[in-house]
Amino acid sequence: MKIIKLLLDFVYRNRHLMVKYAIVGVSSMVIDFGILYILTDVFGVYYITSATASFIVAASFNYFFNRHWTFRSSGSRRKQLPVFFTIAIIGVAINNSIMYAGVEQFGIWYIYAKIVATAIVTVWNFFGNKYLTFRIK
Repeated sequence: MKIIKLLLDFVYRNRHLMVKYAIVGVSSMVIDFGILYILTDVFGVYYITSATASFIVAASFNYFFNRHWTFRSSGSRRKQLPVFFTIAIIGVAINNSIMYAGVEQFGIWYIYAKIVATAIVTVWNFFGNKYLTFRIK
């Protein structure tokens, strides 16, 4: 019960930040899913390759808007960018692993697997970026 109270307290204290993060996240998700679908279904690119490319584009968009709008970071880009992309690389590995397992092991449509992967990777990215990339010293 104490964990739930701590989690709710965290959400309440960070609600404005989380709303901004959600807006950037939804925008990134539209980019991610759009590129994934177009590359896979229109151009016939293997879904894992498409997922990697779409993730990279969406992560770049995400970095720019989270840095300037969500977290209003004035930290050094030379320091932040490698941290951000390390978190993103781990995120794409989690994303692709979940997608691969969903499609190849469970036989679900790659978009459904992407939805599950996105939910999990979003949590990873939020905490990684809040506490590592854009942390306030």
